[in-house]
Amino acid sequence: MHERNSVRQRAEPCSAGERPFEGVGMTAGSNRDRELAAIIRRLSEGSPVSESEISAAANTAETAEALIALSQRTAGLRQRSAELRAVMSSTRDLLSTTDAELLLQRIVDRAHELIELDIAYLSVYDASNEELYVRAATGTTSPRFLTMVVPAGIGLASLAVRTRHPQWVEDYDELTTVPHDPVIDGIVQEEQLRSLVGVPLVVGDEVLGVLFGASRQPHSFRADEISLLATFAGHAALVLHTARLLQEATTATQEAARGQRAAEWAASLHGDLTALVVHGHGTATVIATLSDALGRPVGLLDVEGKVVAGTMSETSPGRRMREVIERTVAGGTSLRLPQGAVELVAPVLAATGHLGAIVVERGAAPLTSVEQRAVERSAVIAALVHMRHDALDQAEERVRGELAADLFDPERRASGVDRAEARGYPVDEPWALCVVLLPREHCAQALAAVRGRRDFLAAHTPVGVAVLAPLEHSGDTCEHIVGVMNRPEAGAAYVIAANLQEAAAGIEDAIQTAKLAQGLALGSRRFPVATFAPYALLFGGEGGKLRDFVTETLRPVSQWDHAHGTQLVETLAALFDERWSLTAASRRLHIHLNTLKQRVQRLRALLGEADDSPEARFRLELAVRVEVARRALE
Repeated sequence: MHERNSVRQRAEPCSAGERPFEGVGMTAGSNRDRELAAIIRRLSEGSPVSESEISAAANTAETAEALIALSQRTAGLRQRSAELRAVMSSTRDLLSTTDAELLLQRIVDRAHELIELDIAYLSVYDASNEELYVRAATGTTSPRFLTMVVPAGIGLASLAVRTRHPQWVEDYDELTTVPHDPVIDGIVQEEQLRSLVGVPLVVGDEVLGVLFGASRQPHSFRADEISLLATFAGHAALVLHTARLLQEATTATQEAARGQRAAEWAASLHGDLTALVVHGHGTATVIATLSDALGRPVGLLDVEGKVVAGTMSETSPGRRMREVIERTVAGGTSLRLPQGAVELVAPVLAATGHLGAIVVERGAAPLTSVEQRAVERSAVIAALVHMRHDALDQAEERVRGELAADLFDPERRASGVDRAEARGYPVDEPWALCVVLLPREHCAQALAAVRGRRDFLAAHTPVGVAVLAPLEHSGDTCEHIVGVMNRPEAGAAYVIAANLQEAAAGIEDAIQTAKLAQGLALGSRRFPVATFAPYALLFGGEGGKLRDFVTETLRPVSQWDHAHGTQLVETLAALFDERWSLTAASRRLHIHLNTLKQRVQRLRALLGEADDSPEARFRLELAVRVEVARRALE
């Protein structure tokens, strides 16, 4: 058209009244139309158009204003569309991604892209100490930024947490309404930050963190920017809340699995310990099984702190351990020790009394509550095992006590020997009979001690305890038996016999002899029954009468020996042994014959004519022989 007009203008000359440049004006108007069309096309495509470009292309001011308004509205719609796409993308991430760290970083990145920010970051809130820790960030340059910790009550972050509402400031340096921290201020200066906005991450009544945006230039944050940041903050709060719930669920599942394993372990151990009880095992096996299950040293200690069963690294009892055992026994409950080699002490209590405690040493990790209960149940089982064995031992002791009583009774002795043989005792082998002299109050304990030896047969006697023991097992006979009783000061009379029946038959002589020994003040000596058996019949076992008889008969001689240091009693014994042959007696005494004659004259002077009559000489010889026997045992 432009070309046709140009041709027409060239072909026809201008008539009067026509304007010669009318075609030029039409061309300028067409160019302006094309510019307006190009601006509208750019606006529709979303390309940025400045207000100056719109004003230059518009025919009128009204057109320019309308196009500028359209441009702004179009830009706002496109920004809103971008924000919605970002929010939808973030929502899709919430549904498809389970990595909390990745989700938080993407939320921070989107906030940084959509809002006019130089830096965006997210800090999580620790309610236990009211501090905030940077979890994700983008746009930072300072190496200290990612390690930044905001103390309680400091800065814009703490204000957002406290108010649970968005907080912002156009110039951080001019923020005076909250306390500052020099470390935080230093990091802000390193990043050259001026304007900051923080939106709290709130779930219910709980604050989980703060999402921040920051600019290095002064910036007045618009409501739509804060609203968009709040949307992303809601997504971040959902991520943190979901991650925490997932962690709690995972932890609960793990705890349940650990609890199930612990319950199965405890059930298995309880089954093993029950089987031990059923099959008659002792406390040593119970302690060994418990030690294997716990994987650490375990021991059963008595009330004195001595190891009864098990293996301990520290076997010597200490005063502190004894006190701990006494305290747990008195309280009836187990006790954990805060330090030292021992971690747990569980008392072993029974109806008949306390037996001590199960002591568990420390391991690589502390005992769990399930393991502690297992130890306490093991203490109960150990008490049951001990009571069971006590009951069996008591029954066995009662049977053996009845058997010993039968053997010591002449009328039931033969049947007693048969019962002993039926129970496996070597009735035809040599046996020892030992009557131990004990006060009445010590007899029960001594009897319990010897009955603990299954090869011993023991019973009460008027003077103490009588014990029958196979000679091959009794060591030094009476010495060994007294040692088993743990009564080293006790005296005893003993007899060795060819078999069980003969040993049991010597009980009366042994008791009479023991009584004589007590009367002669020999209660702490151990001697064969034959030493005093001949005199027991004469005095009926009355040792006091025998002592008085010896004392009165030999008083002049004993007093002379004591006063002059002579040996007249020994001289009398040699004379009786040699039938008063002076020559033989002098040889026995290794003295000269004249010396012996002088001693005999002294004896006649002291005793008078008492040595001449047969009856007087018998009484004198009896007293001398008893005194010699007594002195030999001293």
